[in-house]
Amino acid sequence: MSNSEPVWFVTGASKGIGLETARAALDAGARLVATSRDADRLRSQIGAPEDRFLAVSMSLTDPADISRAVSTAVEAFGRIDVLVNNAGYSMLGAVEEFNRDEIRQNFDVNVFGLLEVTQQVLPHMRRQGSGHVINIASISADVTGPATGLYSATKAAVLMLTEALAAETAPLGIHATAVCPGGVRTDFLDSSSSRQPAEEIAEYAIVRTALHRYAELNHQQGGDPRLVAQALITLSQMQQPPTRLYLGKDALYAIDHKARSVLDDARRHQALSASIDR
Repeated sequence: MSNSEPVWFVTGASKGIGLETARAALDAGARLVATSRDADRLRSQIGAPEDRFLAVSMSLTDPADISRAVSTAVEAFGRIDVLVNNAGYSMLGAVEEFNRDEIRQNFDVNVFGLLEVTQQVLPHMRRQGSGHVINIASISADVTGPATGLYSATKAAVLMLTEALAAETAPLGIHATAVCPGGVRTDFLDSSSSRQPAEEIAEYAIVRTALHRYAELNHQQGGDPRLVAQALITLSQMQQPPTRLYLGKDALYAIDHKARSVLDDARRHQALSASIDR
């Protein structure tokens, strides 16, 4: 970054990866705009000087609120160099078990809210001729299974949006990276960050088994959110950052296994795949 004190804009900064990223950015010498639904709580959690830190209340489902938050950030610090779209929550249960409203709410936050923030920030990055959009996706964007289908769908959307964005904005001096962590020791699986269906369907015993395994895994994951934050600092300082970044040994194992499986299937059925071409 040409600016010696880059400005970071971090959503969902009140806990987990978002909170640790906000703290790490300040420790690295950046100025910070952090958002959550409760700005007062953010101020008490982070406690940095006002000339370096701005806490803003923002709802990801309100475009006007997002516009106000981005404008406030630019008015305060003059620019936005690194956008970290971290806010979101998981839905864990069978695809059939969630109703339309529950599904739309999850996409509103995880996908459309992220997209709205990005679209509001990009004009400022284009004017600067620089910037880095870091979208927190998940290994679940590539690897899914019983109980994670809908959450995976939102994160797969984030992954593909980021890849397209990276190609579109590269000529403008703007980078975009989808960060795909594996299991990280946060409250991600707690009721405060995860939703389950109000009504279960008895036949989906395989889903209940998966949910039981997730409950046992809660707060036992291998990833350290502070180390995730440090990885994001390193990522933001790269001259040529990757479009995808997998974090955690479990994520690396999972994507390697998935890529091999997809390629094996493609090769196994290549005659049928090629049969539609004239």
